[in-house]
Amino acid sequence: MPIISVVGRKQKKMRMLIGGIYVVLTLGAVTMVYPFILMVSTSFTSYVDQNEFRVVPRYIYNDAALFRKYIELKYNEDIVRYNQWFGLEFGTFEEVRPPKRVNRRLVEEWRRFQASLPRDHMMLGSSFSAAASAITPTLLTRYRAFQREKFHGDLNRLNEVYQETNQSWMDIGMTVEDWAMRDFKTDEGPEAPDYARFRSSLAQRYLLTIPLDGLYQDNLRARLGTMKAVNAALGIHPPLRTRGEIHLTARVPHSLAAKAWEQFIRTDCPICFVRLDSEATRAYREFIRRKYVTTAAYNAAYKSRIGSFSGLSMPTEAPGRGVPRVDWIEFLSESAPIGDVELISPDVSFRSHLARKFDTLDGMNRALGMSFRTFLEVSPPYNESDWVELLENRRAIRHEFIVRNYREVIEYIALHGRALLNTAILCLGIVICTLTVNPLCAYALSRFNLRSTYKILLFLLATMAFPAEVSAIPSFLLVKKLHLLGTYWAIILPSLASGYSIFLLKGFFDSLPKELYEAAIMDGATEMQMYWKITIQLSKPVLAVIGLGAFTMAYGSFMWAFLVCQNPKMWTLMVWLFQMQIWAPQYMVYAGLVLAAIPTLLVFIFCQNIIMRGIIIPSEK
Repeated sequence: MPIISVVGRKQKKMRMLIGGIYVVLTLGAVTMVYPFILMVSTSFTSYVDQNEFRVVPRYIYNDAALFRKYIELKYNEDIVRYNQWFGLEFGTFEEVRPPKRVNRRLVEEWRRFQASLPRDHMMLGSSFSAAASAITPTLLTRYRAFQREKFHGDLNRLNEVYQETNQSWMDIGMTVEDWAMRDFKTDEGPEAPDYARFRSSLAQRYLLTIPLDGLYQDNLRARLGTMKAVNAALGIHPPLRTRGEIHLTARVPHSLAAKAWEQFIRTDCPICFVRLDSEATRAYREFIRRKYVTTAAYNAAYKSRIGSFSGLSMPTEAPGRGVPRVDWIEFLSESAPIGDVELISPDVSFRSHLARKFDTLDGMNRALGMSFRTFLEVSPPYNESDWVELLENRRAIRHEFIVRNYREVIEYIALHGRALLNTAILCLGIVICTLTVNPLCAYALSRFNLRSTYKILLFLLATMAFPAEVSAIPSFLLVKKLHLLGTYWAIILPSLASGYSIFLLKGFFDSLPKELYEAAIMDGATEMQMYWKITIQLSKPVLAVIGLGAFTMAYGSFMWAFLVCQNPKMWTLMVWLFQMQIWAPQYMVYAGLVLAAIPTLLVFIFCQNIIMRGIIIPSEK
C-alpha cells in the first residue's frame, strides 16, 4: 500500500511536496555526479589546462586553447627554451596566444623554405619533456611502436641487436635532440640507422627549426642586461625597443656589432650551423702544428699517416666525433679567422633565400605584402606557421590530446608485470571462494539446530567490530608460516570467510519455507541436493549482493596485495595504480582512476536487476 494515496496526490500542497522531494533528490544526485564528471574531464587535460576544472575541456571546441597545448607539446614542455628562442618572457605555456593576424604569403614562403632544409638541421619536437611531466611524448610513443613492429614484439631480440638491457618496451628511449646546445650530436650506436629511418618518416610538423636569432638575443641580454646597454654595445641608432628586433648576419658585420657577433660564434653558437671557408686552411694547419708539435703525435691522435702538416686539409664543418671534432671546435673558439666564418642557420639562410629569390627589397615587399626596410629585418614567422599547422591538423592534434593520457595508463599497466592477469585471478578466486565457503557455513547454522549457533553468530559479528588493519598482522604471520607469501593463495585465503556474509545468508536461509525441505526429504533428496536445488536456487539475489561485495573488495584493495606479494610480477592493478600516483601528474592519475572504475560500473549495469532484488527481498522478508 503506498504511503500517499492516489486521491491525496491530487492535492496542490502534496504535489508541491513531491516536487520538492524530487528537486532535493536531483540536487543530491548532481552533487554526487558532478565531482566525478570533473575528474573525467580533467583526465583529458595536461599541465596547461589541468586547473581549469571545466565539465568539457576547452580545447575540444576552442582552437586558441588547443594552440597552447600544441605549442607546449611541440616544444617539449620547455618554457625556458621557448622564451630563449623567440625572445619572450612567458611564465608558463598558459600565457601563449595565437597570432592576431597571419600573413599567409610569408608563411607559405617560409614553409616551402623549411621543406628544402636538410632534416639533420632540424630538431625533433614532441619527443621529450623538459618539465616534470610523466606523460610519454608523442614521438617517443611512436618510436616504441616502430621498434615493436620492426622486431615483431621480441624485446630480447632488440636488446641483442642494440646491445641494451631494456626490461620492458616502456624502458626504450630515443635521442634527446637539442640543437641549441653548443656541441650537440646525434648518437651513433647500433640503433642509429633505424632511428634515422624513423626520423625521415615523420611529417614536417614534428620538426623544429631552431631560431639562432633568439639564441643570439638571449646571449646579449645575459651579458649586457638592459636594451640600453645592448644598443650602445652594438652601435644601433635609432635604438631598438625590444631584443626581438636584433638579427644575425651570415658574416661578421662591419660595425660595432662585430665584437658581439664574434664572441657569440666563438663561445655559444651551436657548431652545427657554422661553416669555415677554405681560406682558413692555413690558420688551421698552424693551429694543429702548435698543438701537436710533431706529425707523429698528430698521427697517434688521429690514427693517420701524414708526412707533414703542409698537406693537411681542413674540414669546412665540424667532424662527427672524436679528436677531430674536439680540435675543430677548439680552432673555431680560439684561432679561426672570423672573416672566414659563415652562419647557415635557418633564419639567416631564409633571409639570404629571400634576397636571391626577389632580388630587391621592394620586390619582396610587394610579393609578400610586407613593408620591411631591409632584408635583415625579416624574421621567419614561427608563431604564425605553428598556428597554420594547427589549423591544418587540428583534428589529429585534438585526437592525440584526447587519447594520450588513457593510452599512457593502459600501456603502463599492460607493459609492467601481469597486473590485469593477477587482478582477474584474484577477483575470480575470491568471488568463487566467498560464494562457496560462506553459504555452506550459513546453511549449516540455519538447517541444523546447533547449541552454539548464537554464540558462533556473536563471534562472527564480533569480527566486524575491528578494522581490517587489526587482523592484517596475524594474517600476515599465518600466511608466512604456511610459506604462501608471494602466491595467489596469500591474497585469497584470508578473505575466504566473512562474518557479515554468513550472518546475512543465515537470516535469508531461515526465511525460506520449511515445507520445501520436508517435501524434498520425503522425495529422498540428500542434504547437498537440497542445498543446491532449493537453497542456492532461491538465494541468487542475496548471493549476487555478496558476490558483488567480494568482487569490489578484491578489486579495490591494494595494501594487502602489496604486503604479501613483494614481487612486482604478482602486483594487482590497484597496486600499480598506487605506485603510479607517486610520480604521475594529476591528470594521468585521474585517467587511471576512471579506467579502474569501469569494471565495477559494468558489473553493476549488467547485474543491477539481480542486485536490487538481493537488496529488496531480504528487507521484505
